[in-house]
Amino acid sequence: MVSPDVYSELLISDTLVPDIFIVRYLPALSKDAVALYLWTRMTYKGGSFTLKEAFDFGLIPEEDIKTALAELVSAGVLIRGDKDVFEPVDLKKTEVIEFLNIRTDLDGEPVMRSDEKSRNLLAKSVNKTFYQGRMPNQFYKLIDKCLYEYKFESQVVYALFEEGKELRVQYIVPKMYDLAATWYEKGYTSTEALKDYYELRGRRDEVTKLVGRMLHKHLNEIDYERINKWTGMYGADAAIVEYAIRVNDWRNSIRPVDIEQTLKEWFDAGAMKIDKAAVFEAERHKENKAKASRNKGRTNVRKSGKEAGITVDKSGEDKDPPKPQSADAHAVHDSILDMFAEDDDEDDN
Repeated sequence: MVSPDVYSELLISDTLVPDIFIVRYLPALSKDAVALYLWTRMTYKGGSFTLKEAFDFGLIPEEDIKTALAELVSAGVLIRGDKDVFEPVDLKKTEVIEFLNIRTDLDGEPVMRSDEKSRNLLAKSVNKTFYQGRMPNQFYKLIDKCLYEYKFESQVVYALFEEGKELRVQYIVPKMYDLAATWYEKGYTSTEALKDYYELRGRRDEVTKLVGRMLHKHLNEIDYERINKWTGMYGADAAIVEYAIRVNDWRNSIRPVDIEQTLKEWFDAGAMKIDKAAVFEAERHKENKAKASRNKGRTNVRKSGKEAGITVDKSGEDKDPPKPQSADAHAVHDSILDMFAEDDDEDDN
């Protein structure tokens, strides 16, 4: 007969993780932070643990432990006490308290509104469509904030959550609140005002498809944020982004950050149209070519001086002059500029 003590060697227990952690906190946490939280739930069954015990875990590199713990504390999942002791937060209790606070006003009386029925229908629709019927309470609060503080029309509130899903941030509370605040600042409070938003969204979607296709890349959240910046802050469309990609063709591997750097230079120079960007790149090419010629001349002087036993004075030149772009880069720039040169010739005729 097998001794009952033998069964203690088997890991057949369950780790109970509150649903609210999964739908409200997990999407905004890093992999290390999630792994550390699940380990504490498994090992300490909701009890406290020390920094040393977290170090002894071993699954996460020691240098990343403190970062993951700080992330969990910042998210409101853990509380740090004295002597580096960490205590898990009762997330279900927190959710209940927040719910009660939201449902009452400053005098402690239930909040009653004349349009409560329409508000509940909107919240039910958002919950079912974007959260599969498991929407965290903070998003009910966001709906109320949009309706009663920002004065959004119901259709605008629904569109806000559509946008959150498009940007893949619908589960991240701070980002959804920031998005709502941005819409309020831009005046996207009515369906009429949303026309500008839909125009921007159309350009953004077009640029997103273009970047994914031309870079052969599965875009992540950071990439979406960059593209949102290009189309929103810089006013870029698919044509100018495609040109920015082609300008960077000389690179072995083009990254979204390279495209952004090019677009920022054009934006700062007021050259966010292809013809103006082409002129900007032509001037850059000319400048780089001149620098290359000067550098070549300096090299020849050094060589000839050395051969004749002459010491060249280097005090008036840069120690590390900027490197010129590669020949491939020049060819790409020239080929693009030739297109515009042909257009200019036709216009002259």
